[in-house]
Amino acid sequence: MEAIVALVLALFVVHMGLTTVGELHRSGLRLSARQDALLSLRTVRHVLRRELGHADPGRDWSVAGDSLSIRAFRGTGLVCPELPSSTGSVVAYRGERAPDPSKDSVEVTYSNGLVRHSDLTWVGSATGSCGTPDPSEVASLWRTDPPFGEGAVLARVFERGSYHLSGAALRYRRGGGGRQPLTPASWSDADTGWRVAGGRVAVELVPRTLAGGRPWSGFLAWLVRP
Repeated sequence: MEAIVALVLALFVVHMGLTTVGELHRSGLRLSARQDALLSLRTVRHVLRRELGHADPGRDWSVAGDSLSIRAFRGTGLVCPELPSSTGSVVAYRGERAPDPSKDSVEVTYSNGLVRHSDLTWVGSATGSCGTPDPSEVASLWRTDPPFGEGAVLARVFERGSYHLSGAALRYRRGGGGRQPLTPASWSDADTGWRVAGGRVAVELVPRTLAGGRPWSGFLAWLVRP
């Protein structure tokens, strides 16, 4: 009888231990999913508001289906007329990364207000300060097709890409490449998406059941600048 009682008590203790371990594991999964959802929310809000804040609706970006196509601007430079070059244009540039001829184009603004686009074909070093004391600006020599020509004032470097709310994550695609995830996979694909209404674009993010939490809807940009 004593052996049976001891065995029953041991089984009860083991059962309670396994139940506790299982509950702790499930709690850990829920906490991890919740943290992923919060991280994804912050990433979407920061990345998309920054990208759309640098671009004009209709001209530089548009929404269709699960995709937001965009000219993603990566830096800005002042064209230096005081440093003429027969092989290109000298630009005082600063941005989040260096210009890359393999994937970048240039939006050029002229003194008369005209805006044109050129392919960036080559970037090299240039001598001179380009008349700017800002240490964050680097003077470099650019070659473009077509060339800037007379009257060029401002050059903005951009790459063509698209953002997608698919596969439970925010993804970015450049050119003909694949959709690369920028956030953990933490959303319900069935309910998450772009919301276009009232002259503005917003995004609605619905966490997966495991993550819990309420859906979040946030303004991104106006379709027409006010």
